[in-house]
Amino acid sequence: MRNYLKGTSLFLGLVYLLLGAKAFAGEQQVITSGNWKIVYNEGTKTCDFIHKEKTILAGVFVQAKEKETWLRSTEYGQPAFSEETVDDVFGAGHKYTFTYAAHDGKPALQQSFYFYPDKSYFLTEAYIVSETSTSSNYIAPIVTETASSFLNASTSNRVLSVPFDNDAWIGYSSLALSVDSVSFEVTSIYSGDTREGLVLGSVEHDTWKTGVRYSTSNNQQLNRLECFGGISHRLTHDIDATGSKPHGSISGTKLKSPKLLVGMFDDWRKGLEAYGEANALVAPPRKWAKGNIFGWNSWGAMAEKLNFTGALDVSDYISTNLQPNHFNNDGTAYVILDSYWDNLNDYQLKAFAKQCVDNGQVPGIYWAPFSDWGEDGSRTMDGSQYRYGEAYLYVNGKPKKIASRALDPTHPGTRERMSYFINRFKELGYKYIKFDFLNNAILEADSYYDKNVTTGVQAYNSGMKYLTELCGDDMFMALSIAPAFPAQYGNSRRISCDAWGAKEDTEYVMNGLSYGWWLDKVYNFNDADHLVLHKDAYNEDENCMRITSGVITGTYILGDNFSQKGTCIGDLAARQKAEKFATNADVNDIARIGKSFYPVEGAKASGKNSWGRNRGENLFMLDTDDYMYVAAFNYNAQSVSEDIKLSRLGIASSDVKGIKELWTGQDVSLKGEEIPFSLSGCGVRLYRIDKKGSGTGVSELTTVDKKVSGWVKDDHLFIQTEKELKDILIYSPQGTLLKRLPALYPQTRYDINIADLPKGVFLVQAVTSVQDSECLKFIK
Repeated sequence: MRNYLKGTSLFLGLVYLLLGAKAFAGEQQVITSGNWKIVYNEGTKTCDFIHKEKTILAGVFVQAKEKETWLRSTEYGQPAFSEETVDDVFGAGHKYTFTYAAHDGKPALQQSFYFYPDKSYFLTEAYIVSETSTSSNYIAPIVTETASSFLNASTSNRVLSVPFDNDAWIGYSSLALSVDSVSFEVTSIYSGDTREGLVLGSVEHDTWKTGVRYSTSNNQQLNRLECFGGISHRLTHDIDATGSKPHGSISGTKLKSPKLLVGMFDDWRKGLEAYGEANALVAPPRKWAKGNIFGWNSWGAMAEKLNFTGALDVSDYISTNLQPNHFNNDGTAYVILDSYWDNLNDYQLKAFAKQCVDNGQVPGIYWAPFSDWGEDGSRTMDGSQYRYGEAYLYVNGKPKKIASRALDPTHPGTRERMSYFINRFKELGYKYIKFDFLNNAILEADSYYDKNVTTGVQAYNSGMKYLTELCGDDMFMALSIAPAFPAQYGNSRRISCDAWGAKEDTEYVMNGLSYGWWLDKVYNFNDADHLVLHKDAYNEDENCMRITSGVITGTYILGDNFSQKGTCIGDLAARQKAEKFATNADVNDIARIGKSFYPVEGAKASGKNSWGRNRGENLFMLDTDDYMYVAAFNYNAQSVSEDIKLSRLGIASSDVKGIKELWTGQDVSLKGEEIPFSLSGCGVRLYRIDKKGSGTGVSELTTVDKKVSGWVKDDHLFIQTEKELKDILIYSPQGTLLKRLPALYPQTRYDINIADLPKGVFLVQAVTSVQDSECLKFIK
């Protein structure tokens, strides 16, 4: 490294001092920004990622594949180092790049880091740089084979496995830190006890499917980590019983990896939310200003027996019996015809849509734009002169199929078909479309019609961009079976695969909420699927659970057959259950918030339930200005008694005005610093905690002897003491120092800006002399 800087060290040293960004230490190049250091080690040609003086990842290098040749930055000479300023969607910052020069016929490699002064994370990416055009289907900005242990040993340590899509009842897995596995797009390695955790994942989804492979052991050790663009896997549906297809290759003289976020957070939950927000900066969510969706979908019970007369009756029933009784948002409900809507002709479809509007409802419909269910390639595509076989995606020369044959999103026949159906739906008066089996559009293939498209993600972006343009801004686009990313094309996305109304269904949906709630940062709403109460004679405890699962997830869509007319008459009990469980004013107020609850813990759920589906956490919360909400589930038939600790919710009893359980309507008394929670069998409790201060953000503090007092208001912490202050130190509940503010002049009152702190419980130490200090707890 020093050879590259010889003769300029005095000048550069002055620049480094002025910028406060880089320094030298022996054979190490150090980049410092906030709590982060990136240390380049000349001997190993690797980087260490250090946060608050703790090594998080050690021995990090770049790995890539040029055509069929594997490249490692550790096998190159010493890199050149450069710095430049950047100003992008993340703000103004600095970009630092290590360039490993081409040698022995191998192209150059670049490793770049982006730091922004107001971000607690940094970004990194890698490049293959060639003098002539080349190709790659794999670039990894982060690979390490050096063991690290940045968490204290604990059986609560977890590594998160995030599924690529939500098909085939796949789920999230929170795995003990003693496994080898893979996650898609993002992962978190965290402590369930202290909540501190590493979050890393891709914030770009224009070209690559990003994989995160990890090897861990002993409930603590990370032995190997590989974050890369270019994963092909059975869970991306690119490998199945019929064969496999590698990730597509990109070509050019400068080939870029996905850009990765790396962050170490006091609370892994806040870290995943920060990750979601970072993605939303790169690709802003689809716009929606009309509030959350209350509605009904025909697939839950009517399904293939959907009929015109019955659908009209359902619309009338909802208008007469549910909408006037709190099941609405701004007076509106959505009534959605799912698959088999084509049981109705266009005259009936238009008449149904008109009746919905007359009933104060929004009509919705269903479609799978990239699916051919007929599987006869000789047929002519709707709205086109092309035949289906011409528009199929082919893998190893054969039509590719997940549930249906996949259509090439870039093919003109697919697009003409899309234009035909979307314009037809719009002309018929539909303002909501549920789009299904979108994972067909993100498959790797032998080729695509658009020769500029060479990867499945590029194909998905091409097709979905065209679809959103056809729909326009006033169509609600509800994505059903779909990859999590790219996310900018849907207003909502299902957080799980199909679910009905059994307790096992509820737990499966809650698995998605447990580890995927943060997706409401990139979609307007998460979607818990249709809430079915009666189809298979579910009991009332299961009904409460299923309604609650929908309300705390996002969109609120019923699924029972309410029809008493037509060719598929439902049981009257379905109506009675809807009127009992879907009209609770307090519960429905939560749904109108339209925000997903998040897990209180995160390390409690493991394994699979009796249906073989991944388990979910049992405790969820949402904190708002006026109230804190807590949902506590018991998915088992056996009784449960497990009181809820206020400290894990980030609130103290002194800040609680009152608690109401919303399903029973009963007031709940605290038991010390705990909420008593018990159930004799499966069921749920939904608590609304009325916070003192009525949403003003005020939480008063004082020590026992009253020598130090304080209060919180409008993102400011005020400290008042009898003696002059010397220092104020703010700690996390785990004892991590977050802020240190020395007094600039003698004073007994101090105003501290805490806007950068997340909501939660913190400790503040007010130092008045070398021997004297007082500690307080405050809640933001």
